[in-house]
Amino acid sequence: MSEQAQDDATTKSGDANIAEPLVQMIHGLGDTVRREVEQLRAEASERATAGAKGAGLLIAAGATGSVTLAAAASLPLMALRRLLPGWMIAVVVAGGAGGLTVVLAQRGLREFGAAAPVDAEQIKDAAREAVRSVG
Repeated sequence: MSEQAQDDATTKSGDANIAEPLVQMIHGLGDTVRREVEQLRAEASERATAGAKGAGLLIAAGATGSVTLAAAASLPLMALRRLLPGWMIAVVVAGGAGGLTVVLAQRGLREFGAAAPVDAEQIKDAAREAVRSVG
């Protein structure tokens, strides 16, 4: 082998010796990033599962709470049946529920308007128009 060919071979092997640790470091960094991403995915999955269980329990609590509220609300109605005719009870309940609906809607619109004043005005106007068209 000629002297120049030996120098080229030495230079190439020197470059390979320098590049090899760099390549290993890059591969190691890639492996570390992959492990971290997988760990984050696993943690996110665990949190989502726990959140879904919590949401399911809250929905179940809401459903049983609704049954409880309906049963409790029927007690005054049963008492009123002894005093008033059925149609008058229906008028009283509808009027009370309608009044409460209006009060809650107005308060909700005020709170909503305070939280997001720009878009809330349009929504509030549309809600007012809907209430006017019903009433």
